[in-house]
Amino acid sequence: MPAKNNSPSQAAWENFTEELKKLGDKLMGPTGARGARERAEGFRYLIRLIGAAQELEFETDRQRPSLHRMFTPTRKFIAEGTDTLYHEAKLDPERSYGMTVRRGDDLFFSVVVYAEDEDGDKLIVDDLNDEGIVFDEQDGARIAKIQLSAKRPDGAKNWLKLEGRRPFVLTRQYFPEFVTEVDAGKYRPAIMTIENLDEHTAPPEHDEEQFARGVDRMVAFMNETLDSALGISAFVGLNTIEYERTDTSPTRIGSDGNLVLDDGSHEEYSPDELAEMVDPRVVANNLPGPGIGYVGAQFKLAEDEAILIEGKDVPCRYWSAQVLTKFLESGDYRHHRVAINNRQVEVDDDGAFRIYASETDPGVRNWMSTQGYRRGQIVLRTLLAEEDMNAELSVVKIAEIPERDRAERKR
Repeated sequence: MPAKNNSPSQAAWENFTEELKKLGDKLMGPTGARGARERAEGFRYLIRLIGAAQELEFETDRQRPSLHRMFTPTRKFIAEGTDTLYHEAKLDPERSYGMTVRRGDDLFFSVVVYAEDEDGDKLIVDDLNDEGIVFDEQDGARIAKIQLSAKRPDGAKNWLKLEGRRPFVLTRQYFPEFVTEVDAGKYRPAIMTIENLDEHTAPPEHDEEQFARGVDRMVAFMNETLDSALGISAFVGLNTIEYERTDTSPTRIGSDGNLVLDDGSHEEYSPDELAEMVDPRVVANNLPGPGIGYVGAQFKLAEDEAILIEGKDVPCRYWSAQVLTKFLESGDYRHHRVAINNRQVEVDDDGAFRIYASETDPGVRNWMSTQGYRRGQIVLRTLLAEEDMNAELSVVKIAEIPERDRAERKR
């Protein structure tokens, strides 16, 4: 038998395979998968994380960055929106970058710089959205030049500050429909590039040390992402809606990423019990963009039941409701109507709406699919809302849905 290869790359690979097993064990732990469907989807989720980690972490080059699409219809994590395109690039705080944006057909466009402080906690460093970005008209297109650096360059129309540890830039583009419609050509996405403005050379030859560092980044990313998914799910699970439950107040995560406990919703849990469930940093370390708010709950559903979301339309750029899995993945929007937004929902004359979620459409005006999940999560997302979205979430029997909500859809 040949002697074992103890080279750095072999050691890194063996460590990677060992870490994959640990991730699987964590997925099967107390806060992890429940039942056969969640186990199958959980391990598929880990495979998806491997793909994301390879592109977003292993291949990262802060000297020569490029914007990578974070989520696709088959690669999803951390509650991505079904109507939103996200792109990210890893940067170096000691360098200067130039970004060019040719805007598409989005409803909203933003660029946010995130980083870590000395304790490893994530923070928003700076941000711009379409209301503050200066676009120039060129041959009928709206084009913006954005500079990213530690200090604002003279004459820069658009600038984002770079500071902190391991900064990265994240863009968001919201659309009126699922991003599958963007991929199909119905809407134009932004055309974006980013480049290092400082002097730099071609990348060096990929060696064993570089391989080992890349594998370490993959492992860290996968652990952090799984911890966040399970941890946030545990927090959201504090508000579980099911048939005949009287408390319908949702879990709210503010635009600063912190969990906001609604008064009276958590009296049965002590602060010590909450702390034992999960480190609260997993919520704060997954900051949404500025101006984005969330409310949501975990649900338990029988075959003859539906989730009911009751609320009132609020002035905002966008809002939506969508179903998420245990692992904070969006539903399969390639084949199911797993979300509905404020451009699709029908409201009463006073702005009130009622949205139902169930396995099959019971013939209501506003419906989205649960894909047959008996347990999962449901979330409402608001963007630049002028007031909080005050919604109530409950579970009702499909047979008891009032006739007014069974009216023929206008669309």
